[in-house]
Amino acid sequence: MPSKNDLSGLKSEEKKILPEPDRTPKVEPVRVRARNRVGRPKKAATDKRDYKITLSLTKAEGAKVSDKAGLVNEATYLYAMLEKTGLFR
Repeated sequence: MPSKNDLSGLKSEEKKILPEPDRTPKVEPVRVRARNRVGRPKKAATDKRDYKITLSLTKAEGAKVSDKAGLVNEATYLYAMLEKTGLFR
């Protein structure tokens, strides 16, 4: 009878802990984007404002625009003023 500390009874040549690795190359599945996305929807190409104009003002003129704009960004304020004139219609 083997002693209580003998592990020879547990050894077996047939037991395998891990299966043999698969040698075939794996092909990653193509991910399809979900239609129900989280977040704000994309703007249409006609609604995007991507045309930039650089405007140089004096410090006094810039201060007047900043005072009139208040808490609003100066560019947003100037855009609203241009919209009021009917320039974009």
